[in-house]
Order: sequence, then C-alpha cells, then structure tokens
Amino acid sequence: MTIKASATPPTINQLVERATDMLPRVRKHAAEGDRLRHLPDATVAEFQDAGFFKVFQPSRYGGFELDYGATQLDLCNQLGRASGSAAWVQSVVACHAWLAGMYPQEAQDAVWAKDADTLVASAFSRSTGRGTQAEGGLLLEGDWEFSSGVHACQWVILSAVIEPEKTPPPVLFCLVPRGDFEILETWDSSGLRSTGSHGVRVKRAFVPESRVLDTGLAEAQRAPGGAINESYIYRLPLWTVFGFNICAPAIGIARGGLDAFVDLTRSRPGRADEPALQLRLAESAVEVDCADSLLRADAVELKRLVTGAAPPSPELRAKCGRDLAFAALLCARSLDRLMAAVGAHGIEAGSAIERARADAYAVINHHGLSWDGHGARYGNTILNGPVQRRA
Repeated sequence: MTIKASATPPTINQLVERATDMLPRVRKHAAEGDRLRHLPDATVAEFQDAGFFKVFQPSRYGGFELDYGATQLDLCNQLGRASGSAAWVQSVVACHAWLAGMYPQEAQDAVWAKDADTLVASAFSRSTGRGTQAEGGLLLEGDWEFSSGVHACQWVILSAVIEPEKTPPPVLFCLVPRGDFEILETWDSSGLRSTGSHGVRVKRAFVPESRVLDTGLAEAQRAPGGAINESYIYRLPLWTVFGFNICAPAIGIARGGLDAFVDLTRSRPGRADEPALQLRLAESAVEVDCADSLLRADAVELKRLVTGAAPPSPELRAKCGRDLAFAALLCARSLDRLMAAVGAHGIEAGSAIERARADAYAVINHHGLSWDGHGARYGNTILNGPVQRRA
C-alpha cells in the first residue's frame, strides 16, 4: 500500500519562506524547550504542518524527495538562527525518513502506509543494547543513547552489531515501532538542550528481516530502497553524506550568533564604530560563509556522480568527511571570536550568543563530526591510499 501526494510538493524556496516566517514563534518557545529538555509540542506541530519532516520522505508516501545537502543547509540557515535545537531536530528527524526510504518496501509500508505523517527517530550509540540472530530476523534488547526528537516519533532506528563470521562485523539498522521501546529521560546538556536526545530501552523485541538494513549495502549504494524509490538520494552512500544532517544546524546556529552579536553591538553607544569589533564580525562571518559554500560544493558533486551512476571515489568520500567536520569547527571558532568581545551583557545566562556557542560546541562533539577522526582519515587516504571498505 502506498500513499500518493494529493498536491504538488513545495519547493525548497517555499519551505525556506515558511521557516523564515515562523522564526519569532520558534524563538518564543525556545526557553520552554530548554525547561522540558525536548522541543515543545507547538514547535513540532508547526514543523509538521510546514512539511519540514517530509523533505526526504519517498514521494510514494507523500514526501518531497528534495536534493540532499542543499536542503539541510537552506532550512537550517533559517531555523538555526532562532533555535539550534529546533534546527537539529528538524534536520535529524527528516533524515530518518531518508534512511527509512532505503529499506525494503514492506518496511516502508509499515512506517507510512497508515499515516504519512509518521516520524522516525534513531539511536546509534549502543549502551547495553545488543542484537542476536533469530529465525526470520533479530532480537533486540537493552539500552541505546542519544535519540534526538524521540518524544515526537512513532518509530526508532537502532543500530546493532551481530558477532559475525566475517570481520569487521556488519552494522545493522533495525526499525522498531513505539510499542517495543520506552524513552529514558537521560538528556540534560548545556548545548542543544531542547533536542530531547534521550535514551531508549528495548525489552526483547523481534525485528523481522524486512526491517533490518545492512549499512554496508547502503554505503555501497545498494540499499533495497534505492531500487524502489526513483530519487537519487536513496542511492547516495550512507555514511559519506550522513554528516550533512548534523553539520547543517551548526551553520544556522553560527548565523544566529552573528545576528545576536550585531544586535548587541548596535545597542551599545559607540561600540558599532570600533574597528576591532568590525574586524571580528568580518572574520567570523566569512568563516560561516566558507563553511556553507564548502558543503554546497560537495553536495553538487555527489549529486552529479550518483545521478550519473558513478560511485564517489575513496578520495571524495574522505574529502566529504573532512569538509563536514571542518565546517562545523569553523562555525564554533567563529562564535569563539565573538564571545571574546561581547562584554558582560553577552555572557548573561540565556543570552542568544551564549546559547549559540553552547549549541555549536554540542554539534562538534558529535562523533560523526570529529575533526580528529575525519581529518586524520583524509590525510591517511591521500598519503597512504584508501582504507579497504567492506562491500
């Protein structure tokens, strides 16, 4: 069973206009989200009404199948100005529809056939969570960490590693419905506080084979959904492009910090005429623009290759990881420079620029954007050749 969209899907420009229009309301609810430690229901509902979570959902289920990379950047460039947490949840939850679109059709039907507005979370960090082989699928049990936006979601994608006959073991993504997991209220952070990135617990849940995705196949561009859904995005190499979902919010967050610095500086007599502050603003602004441009260029190249049925080279894969990690680092550095010159008013608890800096540091501490890891991997690939990948 599939669901056909009843109207022409919105363009990315129309979605950006919707995001821009709702910024005052997102800001208004930001403090409530910090108190709740997850996005307020009003913000989630407005995002759903605007279609923000459907940008990568298969069109057969009412989704938009927009371009990867640029879409995250365009939306987060706006949403991140008002709330880093809101940008993060939008980007991460939307990407899970992309992941679900890589599964066999039976799994996609399970998620969306009855309700095209169904949202999917993820938890890839295994705490005590483990999987074991079972006839016709897997058995999952234990705890997983950091499931952003899970309060609003009806499914979750959990990672599992089964002790294999081959090395390294395949990393499996398992689709689990809401009735088979519970939320653990574990998220209490200084940055991205409203993302609700809590843990989840599963008590011996069976996951049929149709709801298990081998991430090795997805990285090799052979995910089952790539043969079902027409858009090239379901044939993108999973891990090579996944970082767009977690890096794009950093750029919007940094732009929000720049906005706050401008507003604060203008509000204080004489400060806007100080050359030192003008120079700090210029340096930080160009860093953010460079980060944005770097990722857009990579997204264009990946689309060109995948639509032409050409796999990205190992060097390009390593470069994409390098660029994503460095772009996030540039955003954090841009805010460091501004924070050193905001004065006492800028360091007040809850100030917009202080919040942006904390959010940016939360982003760069995500394992998927580790500069130490991605930078070293790129250097090793160029100097010593690519690491052999498992097909």
